[in-house]
Amino acid sequence: MSNDLRDMYARALQTTEGSDPLSRLTRSGLQAAAVKFSGLGLLPSAAGPGLNFRLAEPTSGGLISANEVGDFLQRVQKAVARLAKARRARVADVVKLLPLDLELARLDVAASSAGSIVVDLQPHVPAADEDPDGLASAGVSWAEIGAVELVRALPEGPEDDASMDSLFSASPVVRRAVADLIFKLPNPHLDISLAVQRRSGERIASSLSAGQAETLRDRLNIIREEREIVRMQGRLDGLRTRRQIFYFETPAGAEIHGFVDESLVSIVKAHLDEEVEVALESFVLRSAAGKRSQRRYRLIEVAGQQSQLPPGSELDEDE
Repeated sequence: MSNDLRDMYARALQTTEGSDPLSRLTRSGLQAAAVKFSGLGLLPSAAGPGLNFRLAEPTSGGLISANEVGDFLQRVQKAVARLAKARRARVADVVKLLPLDLELARLDVAASSAGSIVVDLQPHVPAADEDPDGLASAGVSWAEIGAVELVRALPEGPEDDASMDSLFSASPVVRRAVADLIFKLPNPHLDISLAVQRRSGERIASSLSAGQAETLRDRLNIIREEREIVRMQGRLDGLRTRRQIFYFETPAGAEIHGFVDESLVSIVKAHLDEEVEVALESFVLRSAAGKRSQRRYRLIEVAGQQSQLPPGSELDEDE
C-alpha cells in the first residue's frame, strides 16, 4: 500500500506546478503531509527527478489537442537529448542526433492530465555505459542534466527580460535546443510551462508565453560576427544562477556580463569577489535586417577550469 501512496504523492506534487495561490497552497499541503506521515516514505519519492510540462491555448479556454501534446513531448525529448549530448561530448553545438543519444537521455511518461505531462528523469542505462568519462554525478541521469539546462535557459515568466537577453549569449547548442521547442510549432499560440525536480531536491521552473516564443523565434534568426577568445585577469563580481549570468570587473574597472553554463556555475561561486583569470568568448550579433548588437560575452574558462560547452560552430540549419 505504501508504494501506491508514494507514487500518488509524487505525481500529485509534480503536477501542481502553477504559481497561483491555489497551486502554492496545494504544494504546501502535500509537503506537510509528507513530513507528518514520514513513516510512509513520501519524502524520498517527492525528491525523485522528474520534468513536468504544461501547455495552454488561451484563445480556446486553455484546451489543447492530443496531437499538440504529443508533438511537444517529442520536441522536449529532442532538446533534452541535444543538450545532454553536448555535455557528454564536451562540444558547443550538436547538429545531428543518433538513436543512442535519444536513449541515453530517454524520457518516460510517468503521469498525465489535461494539458500536462510528467516525465521520469531516472537513469535508464548502466552507469559504466552511460558515463564513460565520469561527467555526470553519481545517480544523476543525462536526461536530468539536459532537462535542467533547458529549463534554466527559458524565462521564469512574462517579466523576465534578463533571461530572454541572456539566451543570446548562450552556446549554440542551448539556442538550438530552444529552437527545437518553439520553431514551426503546429499551434504557435500555446503558452508553455516547464518545471524540473532535481535529484538533489532543487526545483526549477520556467514559463514561456506565446508572445515571448514569437520574440525568441525572431531573435534566434541572428548571425554571430567578430568572434574571438579573450583572456584577462579581473574580479568575479557576481552571479545570477537562475538566469545563468556572470558579472566580471575588468582591470580597467569596467563591468561586463554575459552567459555562464551549468558546468561552470560551481567554480564561479567558489571564486566570487576574487581576482581570477578567465577566458571569454566575445562576439557581436547581427540580425537579418543588418542591425548589430553591442559586444556580448560568454564565460568559457575560470581559474583553469574549462566549460563543458567550449566555443564551437554556429546555429546552422539541421542537416
